[in-house]
Amino acid sequence: MERAAHYFFRETDSTNKELWRMIEAGEAPGEGTVVQAGYQTAGRGQAKTHWVSEAGKNLLFSILLKPVFLSPGRQFMLNKCIALSIRDAMASLCQGHAFLIKWPNDILSGGKKIAGTLIENRIMGKTYEISVAGIGVNINQCRFPPGIPSPASLKMLTGKDYDIDRCLQQVKMKIQSYYNMLRQDDTACIDKAYLDNLLGYGERIQYTREGRTSAGTVAGVNEYGKLLLKDDEGRLQTFGMKEIEFPA
Repeated sequence: MERAAHYFFRETDSTNKELWRMIEAGEAPGEGTVVQAGYQTAGRGQAKTHWVSEAGKNLLFSILLKPVFLSPGRQFMLNKCIALSIRDAMASLCQGHAFLIKWPNDILSGGKKIAGTLIENRIMGKTYEISVAGIGVNINQCRFPPGIPSPASLKMLTGKDYDIDRCLQQVKMKIQSYYNMLRQDDTACIDKAYLDNLLGYGERIQYTREGRTSAGTVAGVNEYGKLLLKDDEGRLQTFGMKEIEFPA
């Protein structure tokens, strides 16, 4: 992955879309290829949400991975690796500030969202062929449009300006480290790190589902990426993304 190609676009609709266009055009970009943008006109987040970013202020990129060694049923392991990579990179860049993963893979500090990820996969039969991980990290932006829930940036945390390319290198380095760990099947270490940094793990939280408020203890995440909550009667319940909402 060290010699992978790096493409920079001053502006594009979406770095994920840009990378998929390369793949579908038969350009066969190598594993670790990065498509970075200064600005996205149609940045995307999880569950058809939009990622809004001021031009030139933030880290916006997609990286191509080819996890053929991983069975499709275990693809959430890759989500964990990407989330941990961003979290660790941010903690390295902003020492003294705590960063947590809000399930499934948002990165928060002080209850405010710093980064998000959109991972899109191509599976052929039983082979996990391609994964495109789109990553957005708020770096130097200090003003956000109304309606964005609790955004923050590294500059808002520390008052410092950050070199976006240095931030990219930090994230890439962490991705390579965790990806190698996954390739070596060191899933126990990845699972532990994810739970150690999971917002609310082991804590009783209130959550909302279909307009009703309930409470439960965060018991972890299952192999398919669903959140596990234990209710007050000790029953374990599973929830998919966007099925419930809970505070930071």
